Amino acid sequence: MNYKVKGTIASIGEKKVLDNGAVVLDYIVEETSENGYVTPYSFNMYKTADYVDFINKFIEFNKVGDNVEVEFSIRGKEYNGRTYNSLSHWRCDKVSDGATTEAPVVTEESDGLPF
Repeated sequence: MNYKVKGTIASIGEKKVLDNGAVVLDYIVEETSENGYVTPYSFNMYKTADYVDFINKFIEFNKVGDNVEVEFSIRGKEYNGRTYNSLSHWRCDKVSDGATTEAPVVTEESDGLPF
């Protein structure tokens, strides 16, 4: 099952390269509710050595303060009798901050002819 959350990127961690060549990146998105409460979500990106470019592009095109919508799944693992959950990022899109930019309307002058 996949979930979505809209918020502002609060922090982007350091890229960590693992022994197998895979790369891990953690980042935090803060969602502010209508009544002003801020909920932080900690997302995890794990990419194998073949897909490291995805993390590099994420870092290049996303900065702290950007408004984003993140699609993610919840992963759970059991370890020593305890269950641990993580929010596994799989898509992040920038969203506008409410300001809309509309293309100018172009109208043609009409002289009454049908062509």
